[in-house]
Amino acid sequence: MKEKIVESLKALRAGDDETAMTTLLELDEELVPSLVHAFRAEADAEARAFLVTVAWERREEHSPAFIVQALNDPEEEVWQAALDGTVALASPEILDVLKSVRQQERADVAKTRRFHMCIEEAILYVDSLLKGGQRS
Repeated sequence: MKEKIVESLKALRAGDDETAMTTLLELDEELVPSLVHAFRAEADAEARAFLVTVAWERREEHSPAFIVQALNDPEEEVWQAALDGTVALASPEILDVLKSVRQQERADVAKTRRFHMCIEEAILYVDSLLKGGQRS
């Protein structure tokens, strides 16, 4: 599994996003635990955001927990990918998590404001989906 993730990250870094994503989405085996391991070892924010996106696209058992973990990443690109995942995986549990992180602080005031604004938007969207709204 690790080899496929490494291969995919190489494709991503080479600018071949489609191959990078397809390589991991087409695997039959459970992938999210390996994605979590790669995420923790990855220094590049773009690569971490990619790994988060793959996790929620795969919709595996461990995807929601990984998405929640990624909300804590200091890089906006990463936590934005996680927010996309919260909407894609909308559930009462995800809504509770979003509400629990809504007052989380970031490195500076501007980043904190941006994070709070995006979290509030995700809360409204997930809440609407759970009340029978449709994804746009």
